[in-house]
Amino acid sequence: MTVPGGIEAFLDHYQLTHDPFAARTPGFKFFTPQRKNVLAELHHLARFGNRALLVTGPHGSGKTLLRQALVASTNKDTTQCVVTTAKEFPESGGLMGYLCQAVNASGRNVEALLDRAEQLHETGVQLYLIIDDAELLEQQALQDIVDLCLVDGEDSALRLFLFADPHIDQALDKIEIDASDDEDSDLADTWVHRIVLQPYSLEETRDYIAQRLDAAGQGIELVDDAQLEWVHDHSGGWPGLINSAAMKAMQDAMDEQERAVEGPKPGLPLKTIAALVLVGAGVAFAWWMGDQEQQAPVETVLQLPEATTPAVVNADPELAGLTEMDSLAISPAASETPVTQTDSQEPQPLQDPVVIDTPPVPDAGTPPVVVAGSPAAPSITPSPVAEAQAPVAATPAASRATESSTTASTAVPAPVPSQSDNGAWYREAAASEYVLQLLGSRSQDAAKSFISRNSALADLDFFETRHEGQPWFVVTQGRYATRQQAQAAIAALPEPVKQLKPWPRSVGNIQSAMQ
Repeated sequence: MTVPGGIEAFLDHYQLTHDPFAARTPGFKFFTPQRKNVLAELHHLARFGNRALLVTGPHGSGKTLLRQALVASTNKDTTQCVVTTAKEFPESGGLMGYLCQAVNASGRNVEALLDRAEQLHETGVQLYLIIDDAELLEQQALQDIVDLCLVDGEDSALRLFLFADPHIDQALDKIEIDASDDEDSDLADTWVHRIVLQPYSLEETRDYIAQRLDAAGQGIELVDDAQLEWVHDHSGGWPGLINSAAMKAMQDAMDEQERAVEGPKPGLPLKTIAALVLVGAGVAFAWWMGDQEQQAPVETVLQLPEATTPAVVNADPELAGLTEMDSLAISPAASETPVTQTDSQEPQPLQDPVVIDTPPVPDAGTPPVVVAGSPAAPSITPSPVAEAQAPVAATPAASRATESSTTASTAVPAPVPSQSDNGAWYREAAASEYVLQLLGSRSQDAAKSFISRNSALADLDFFETRHEGQPWFVVTQGRYATRQQAQAAIAALPEPVKQLKPWPRSVGNIQSAMQ
């Protein structure tokens, strides 16, 4: 099973000690009452029956794990198990040679193997021959194995166990059994006892995943109900397929968290692409027009309105003084395009004179004329008219700035997480406490941005660890005394945060990751 982002990143994100869904995991425990019942049935039939035992199920149904549990649970003092697979020995000669060699038989055929089985039986040891992937056996090899089983009596010297896919039925139909009387004929019809494995129910699927995660240091809280149902539907309840489906579901949830932090990847929007296509078409059309025969330019006559007499400020010192005086009440934002003239030149009228139209001011003889950046004029004492007009001249930008500063001074400050020490409190907290891990990211800025966007949540913080030799920033929320309290707190989180699949993580585990 391959994890797209690398198994190290997967284990670091969920803080797992090993891959919980690998075929062979540390501390594996045989699972479910359903499979334990099958195991108990195999032991019972091997002890008191006289038939070969055939276990069938599709790929991923758990046949190999059941076979391993069978071997592990046998009494080593009274049973000798010889285990092989038809993948290695599909033909008759190789299979029989391996079985005889494994039990130190004198020959390499069916008779030598039976003799050795009788010798072991006399010493109180029963021989178990266990063949996995039996559907891959050649017809003659399967026939030789069946001949070993046709030993009458409950106290037979050996027992045969076959683990196979349902495809083995085609080969079993071709088995030949010599029957000399009615008793032998009955044996021919019942020489094998078949056990068909069943898929897990939804609840058994949940328990199976929980056991796998517990062995890797976490719990079933890493998988929510929606993910559990998806895993069960896509696996059909077969344990081998549950492993791959659960890994994919958790990997997808991890990738979704990273996308939520890092944002969408840059790319050209459809509108931009369409605009580029239109620009390209325009360029091509202009190039094509350049090759056409030049035509005489078309003259267009515009009827302009009569010229309006401009108010030239420089010609009237009194008007210039009023202009400078009134400009004191104007925000600097109004003087974006100053009109400059050099000292060495005489003031020249503009080619297109600007007409300044000012509204009348009550109780004023001559309204002030405002020209941005006009030449300096002798300072005069401001008139009451100018003082009265100064507040009116305040710009909308200045008004909004004043209103914003007033609102900021009266607003209640939102709680701000402690980020200055980069999560030093994690080292000081008790290792038995728990937090909710919300997300992980390779970007510290992304972690801080997430905290800023969700500042309404209490006890938000992040810490830095490493995986694959690179920094890894993990955001957590809350401080809880137990895992159960942390798990229960997920329900109170905002819906966008809950969609990130938060899960409880012990402070002790974080302290180890920060070292």
